[in-house]
Amino acid sequence: MAKWRVLILLLFSVSFNLWAQIPERLNPPFPRTAVYCTYQGYDANNTYSMGSRLHRLAQYDMACIYGSEDDGGPLLAQKLRDMNPDQILIAMGLNGFWFSDPTPYYLYRSYRGYLKESIEPNERLIHVTSTVGMDKGLYGPGLLYAVINGDVIKVEYIASDTTFVARTGEDDFYSVSASHAAGDSILSPMRLSGPGIFANMSQWSAQVDGLYPWEYLAQKNINRKVDWTLGLFDGFFHDAFYHTLYLDRHTMDLNLNGIDDYEEFGSTRHAAGLWINNHYRQYLGQFIENEQTLMEQTQPNLPNLFSVNAGGTLEYFRDMMNGHCYEGFLRWANYEYLKDDCMDWMKILEQNGKPNIMFIEDYIPEKWTDNGKDRFTKMRFGLTTALMYSCYYGMVFGDWYYIMFWYDEFETDLGYPTGDPQTLPNGLMVRYFDKGVAVCNGTGASQTLNASDLNGTFYRLKGGQDPVMNNGELFTGSLELNGNVFTNNDLRGDGVLMFYEPTTVVSDIIVDNFYNNDTSPGSKPVELVGGWSRQVSRGDPILANQNPYWSQRGDKLQAGDFDEAWGYHAIAPGDGSSTATYRPTIGVAGWYEISEWHGWHGDYPTTSNEGTNVPFKIVTNDTVKIRGSINQNINYGQWNRLGYAYLTVGETCYVQLSNNADGVIIADAMRFRYMGEDFEPDTIPPAPPENVQVIQN
Repeated sequence: MAKWRVLILLLFSVSFNLWAQIPERLNPPFPRTAVYCTYQGYDANNTYSMGSRLHRLAQYDMACIYGSEDDGGPLLAQKLRDMNPDQILIAMGLNGFWFSDPTPYYLYRSYRGYLKESIEPNERLIHVTSTVGMDKGLYGPGLLYAVINGDVIKVEYIASDTTFVARTGEDDFYSVSASHAAGDSILSPMRLSGPGIFANMSQWSAQVDGLYPWEYLAQKNINRKVDWTLGLFDGFFHDAFYHTLYLDRHTMDLNLNGIDDYEEFGSTRHAAGLWINNHYRQYLGQFIENEQTLMEQTQPNLPNLFSVNAGGTLEYFRDMMNGHCYEGFLRWANYEYLKDDCMDWMKILEQNGKPNIMFIEDYIPEKWTDNGKDRFTKMRFGLTTALMYSCYYGMVFGDWYYIMFWYDEFETDLGYPTGDPQTLPNGLMVRYFDKGVAVCNGTGASQTLNASDLNGTFYRLKGGQDPVMNNGELFTGSLELNGNVFTNNDLRGDGVLMFYEPTTVVSDIIVDNFYNNDTSPGSKPVELVGGWSRQVSRGDPILANQNPYWSQRGDKLQAGDFDEAWGYHAIAPGDGSSTATYRPTIGVAGWYEISEWHGWHGDYPTTSNEGTNVPFKIVTNDTVKIRGSINQNINYGQWNRLGYAYLTVGETCYVQLSNNADGVIIADAMRFRYMGEDFEPDTIPPAPPENVQVIQN
């Protein structure tokens, strides 16, 4: 046996003991996939159907979802449990207050205004001594509020230095709801779109009914916001977790004396900021401890994992958590800082024998709407960075993380690490696993990987989405891994996965209605000819009553250039001149199972009559291989197999529907599932039963 293989086996035997200490479900092999999406697809209003979102969520090793009843958390969690029992489910809760919570808990600015004259309920024009120092929309025009004697008032706009305009309406919670006398003090709460209203985490915090804010909020999260008694979740997650308060964008008044703490507690603003944040984090730690204690007391047999989204790096609370989330790969964190932070967390979690749920959530910004999901170098850079430090990884679309993308590499199996990452002389990072190796280029420049740089003989992955990189060949020469630095905050890189044994992974190719929602990376959406219309359907509190069209978002979202959140296309019956063509990009030739998906047309199954004889044909290289028809009036919300075909590399093979049918024709999704090169489809129909005996009662 070669020396390098003996070394790897020895390293693996040491490392394996570490991985074996943790239950298998909480310790999946690598790569590890995870998702955290701000859009859950289910809310109290059930405005639109959530479509296929559950199917997408269920494929990940770990999913972070809103855990509250208002967001349908318990219902969705139970569905995901049924679909993927091994999945790690993390409930997202609150780390800030809402305006229904006690106002003495809020963190306020040092602003103090006073009413110049008394006001009555539903008053609109509020005349004050001064508005200077109030929140004037720095964090967004919709985030302006005032508090007068516990009365929360939504400020529509500030009219002058002495007047602001309040919202009105007798049933409006945010209008003036009580009488207030001239001279009453006006406070300006610190409110951001992510965490909500900041809590006054300090020694000056008020008690309400015997509870400090860090106690009250912990009880609200575990007892009410997320019902931990249900036992549905493996852990708890805080989104928009501000462990450090911004030092240069506001005043602050922890001790409620009307003096800016940045002036009161330090010789300079920076020195005061350090003191304030060290003090703030002390009570933030008590908040985390209170939640963990409640979790353990309520469900002592659950894993009770704990994580937060700190945006970028997080050097605090490492002995208290199981990791944290990087929101948007390199969106909020410098790459070198990220590497150091990841390594520190990995080592501490290993030493403590705790499950590691460190998570890099990568994203495609809206500016790359037209080609983002096919930027495979970006995905590989993020994924291989995650592999270097035992992190989970996921890729989503949009600045607010709307849509999930799935890649061939996600379905590979590298096994477990046999040691820590190593650095080659040219800066490439390499980490060995018991089934292969991952190489990451985060140097900011293109680098060459030579086969001689690696300890062993490896095969490149054979995949369908990026067959140039993933060609399946034995790696004997060299490989160029791209890298560049566009700005100080825009580092580009690349990476590659290789395996000891030949490995082929072709993830299901989905051709859907839109480029991002929900067509697979590497392929284009359906091609439509004729008067097809975009459609969505209403939601329903009962998931079974929601239209099960194949769409991650079916709510007509419009954000910037992104206008692809629709459910499906439909057209009236006609002469067959209107067509829908599903043309996958095939990277690996072979046999594919081809299946069609449709929901119903309209809000309910009885809304209209779908076609029972929708014509289809499967064409390979200009030759029709299979003809048939689809009954779209039945078999809603499932993959309906049309047949098997041998598909060649490229875009010359397709499935086409036409509108020559007896009812509404639905163009939804088509799936191309790789079966292998040597697959032999069963084309012989089953024989009729023999010797049937009818028994009459």
